[in-house]
Amino acid sequence: MNRTIAMRLIQWQAGLFAGVMTLLSLPTIPNVQGDAISNDSPYTLETFTIPESLKLEVSGLALLPDGSMAIAIRKGEIWIASQTNDPTSTRYRKYASGLHEPLGLAYRDGALYTVQRTELTRIRDTDEDGFADEYWTIAKGWGVTGNYHEYAYGPQFDDQGNAWITLNIGIGKGPVPEDTAWRGWSIKVTPDGSWQPVSGGFRSPSGMGLHPDGGIFATDQQGNWFPTCPLLHVQSGVFHGHADALEHCRRPEATFNIEKNLPKNITVVEAAQQIPAYQLPPVWFPYRTMGMSATDVLWDTTDGKFGPFAGQAFVGEFTMSMILRVYLEKVEDVYQGACFRFAEGLQCGALRLAWDAQGGLIIGETNRGWNSLGHRSFGMERLSWAGSTPFEIHRINAQPGGFKVTFTKPLGPDSGITHSPVHMRSYTYHYHSSYGSEEIDQQTLNIRSSLLSKDRRVMNLDVDGLREGYVHEMTFKGLRSSDDEPLDHAVVCYTLNRIPRSAQKE
Repeated sequence: MNRTIAMRLIQWQAGLFAGVMTLLSLPTIPNVQGDAISNDSPYTLETFTIPESLKLEVSGLALLPDGSMAIAIRKGEIWIASQTNDPTSTRYRKYASGLHEPLGLAYRDGALYTVQRTELTRIRDTDEDGFADEYWTIAKGWGVTGNYHEYAYGPQFDDQGNAWITLNIGIGKGPVPEDTAWRGWSIKVTPDGSWQPVSGGFRSPSGMGLHPDGGIFATDQQGNWFPTCPLLHVQSGVFHGHADALEHCRRPEATFNIEKNLPKNITVVEAAQQIPAYQLPPVWFPYRTMGMSATDVLWDTTDGKFGPFAGQAFVGEFTMSMILRVYLEKVEDVYQGACFRFAEGLQCGALRLAWDAQGGLIIGETNRGWNSLGHRSFGMERLSWAGSTPFEIHRINAQPGGFKVTFTKPLGPDSGITHSPVHMRSYTYHYHSSYGSEEIDQQTLNIRSSLLSKDRRVMNLDVDGLREGYVHEMTFKGLRSSDDEPLDHAVVCYTLNRIPRSAQKE
């Protein structure tokens, strides 16, 4: 095991720390409290009051056992927010510093863990004075050349105590392959500190999440080899698509190998047929329709504290400053599912997500590096459920000849269910080294029938022309609930990797 100890009793920082233990009460950035997502939204958005001297460019979030929130920021510090249930009265204290661009944060067994550019680090306060005094290198050894694009993300712990890390591809290749070892790959670090590569072909996998079944998922960014942002299932031996990661397949630890040159002038569907290790993502996020730069992935484990979407995932969106929602299902052991817009109009790009002790969604924000919609450059917001049920498409399940659409509320009697309530089209993307892709091979699909269940909560769509591997985009027209509310989000995109042979269980 290649393990180094970096015990740093940071006495030299004493001057910097002087007075920081006193909870900050400095002039604050103006903020708006209780911002509603819409005038009568079931969800409420609140903005954290932040001391003017604290540039809270959030790069990691971790809930602590006492209900406080640890916050990593891009400048290499970790701060502790005293509480999150009242963003107007939260206080902040510095806990750690001197880190190299931490892009993730996790709490486990009395310590904080973060991934710096060169290592996975465990951080503790051994003398219990409120400041970190032990920085311990748990794992290191992947390639780092100084290329600005060599971001490292994580960790995400799984149920066995393994720490998962994802590594960016650099812009341009290093002087020699050894200098860029495992760029574009995922890494699993075992509890004893040893590690191994798992999957390859990432571009910029800035968010990771743990599925309730124990699986690891990651987002990636539109760019070369990625036609739009995907949600990827991280598994051993899988190639996610980016060709620059293939140079590491020659290493004995690699979990797959692609010996031939990648085919040209094909779609992503054809790539999955022609490249044995290439796996289509469970979800594509169509560009602009479902954002432009997907980030963190967080499953709803709040047991209903956040509304009617338990077991579904929420995904941060950087450029368009919003939150997406994802419903996944398994068909023939392959993940696929639907994505929806959920909350829009954030003050800044959403980079990190975490649940607080009350079941509120803490959104860590920054626009560093890439511009985002909104009126601020950084900050935090809290999205919480106000208690009423929104009228949304709750989930969509693939069926042998169409889709089963379940709503959060019964449809009203005047929803026009017999008058073509859905417009549907399908499309795919180019698989190529160019930056992104337009939607190609588009088809408008004929919906033969739309039948409503007796309780008016389930719509069964019988559809001609379903195509495996294609995005099936549905736009619902004029639907209103039994209490006469319009559908909050009428567009949903379902990535259909497998057409079921029999009706799927919910």
